[in-house]
Amino acid sequence: MTRSRFVSLSVFVSLLFLAASAATAQQYSPSKGYRGGTVEISGFAGWFFGGSFPAGSNAIFNNKVDVDDHVIYGGRIGWNITDIFEPEIFYSRTETHFLSTRNDVLFGQAGTNLGDLTIDYALGMMTFNFGKWRWVPYASVGMGAAHLDPDVCKVRKLPCTNPGADWRYTVSVGGGLKTFFTRNFGMRFDGRYYGTLLDSHRHDECNDGHCHTHHHTDWMNNGDVTGGLVFAF
Repeated sequence: MTRSRFVSLSVFVSLLFLAASAATAQQYSPSKGYRGGTVEISGFAGWFFGGSFPAGSNAIFNNKVDVDDHVIYGGRIGWNITDIFEPEIFYSRTETHFLSTRNDVLFGQAGTNLGDLTIDYALGMMTFNFGKWRWVPYASVGMGAAHLDPDVCKVRKLPCTNPGADWRYTVSVGGGLKTFFTRNFGMRFDGRYYGTLLDSHRHDECNDGHCHTHHHTDWMNNGDVTGGLVFAF
C-alpha cells in the first residue's frame, strides 16, 4: 500500500473514532427498542463472485484471467454509537482460483484452473442503520486492504516460483438487513461490492511538440452475498 493510500485509510479510521467519541453521551431505552450504545458481533458465510484481473494488471499472467466464484466467510464487530451510526471492523476470506477466459495453446480451454488465489479483506466500515428494533435495514461504506496470495505452481508442469503475497487498497459498499429475535440475538443478511486497486501508472504521449500525461488504473471488481448470526450486548 502506498504512503498516500495509507494516510487516507488512517484519516478515515480516525474520523470514525472521533465520531464515536462525540456521541458517547447518546443513551438508549430498551423499552423502546433503541439499539444505540450496543456492540454487535457477527460471523458470516456465503458466496463470493470473483470478477477478473485485466490483462497486464499483474506479474503472473499477460492475458485477462477470471477469479472463480467461491465460498467466503468471516466476521465483523461494530459499535452502535447512536441508533444510526455504527463503525465496524470487517474481515473475510475466500480461497478461490484463477480461471482462463479463452481457449488457447498456453492456458487450454476457457475455464481451466490456472492456480489458487487466497483473498483476505481487512476493512473499516461505517454502517448506517435505518431501524430500531426487530427489523434493521442498513447501508455501509468503507475501505481498507485486500491481501492477495497466489499459488500457481500447483497446476504448472514446468519449474515455477510463486510471486509473493501483496496488500492492495480496497473500497467497499454494501447493504442488507438485520432481524433480531431478541434484543441480544438475531441474524444478518448482507450484499457487498469490493473494488481492489491492482495497478496504477501514467505515461506521457507527445504529438507535434505537445505532451500529455495519461493516468491508467486497473481494478478487480467483485462482490458477495452472505448471512450469519449477530449477537448484541
